Amino acid sequence: VTAMLAAIETGGEQAVRDYALKLDTWDGDIVLDKAAIAARISDIPQSVRDDISFAAGQVRRFAQAQRDSCRDFSLEISPGLHLGQKLVPVNTAGCYVPTGRYAHIASAYMSGATAKAAGVKTVVACSAPFRGQGIHPHVLYALTVAGADIVMCLGGVQAIAAMTLGLFTR
Repeated sequence: VTAMLAAIETGGEQAVRDYALKLDTWDGDIVLDKAAIAARISDIPQSVRDDISFAAGQVRRFAQAQRDSCRDFSLEISPGLHLGQKLVPVNTAGCYVPTGRYAHIASAYMSGATAKAAGVKTVVACSAPFRGQGIHPHVLYALTVAGADIVMCLGGVQAIAAMTLGLFTR
């Protein structure tokens, strides 16, 4: 992993593409545009869409309630000494959704919807190609419903490194 991270830091997006090809036999698009996403999820049955949307909505609702239960505060514990907390969402969050042997659909909406409920402006999501066909359609739909702003077809170390270094998203 250390060698991979060093190679990606040095080689940037091309190194990520090389690892995607070597490890996942993926040479397709890394960043999926709206048209590619729409085409990939077009055959999902309505009942599956409804189930994913319902689950994502429940997660979002709870995450928003959880966010609303936290508040900023300041307390003067002795003269001139103030302690407190301030809730400030990060600008960007990276969400990784595993799809090795199985598509982890819940990971898609649990990470994406909670980040959006927390106030994160840009959610970048990565999931590996599933059986050589790109991101599993159900995972991709879940990421869409969860509010992912950028979706990349990448898995493993190369996905985490790409999100960490801000590759493909500038």
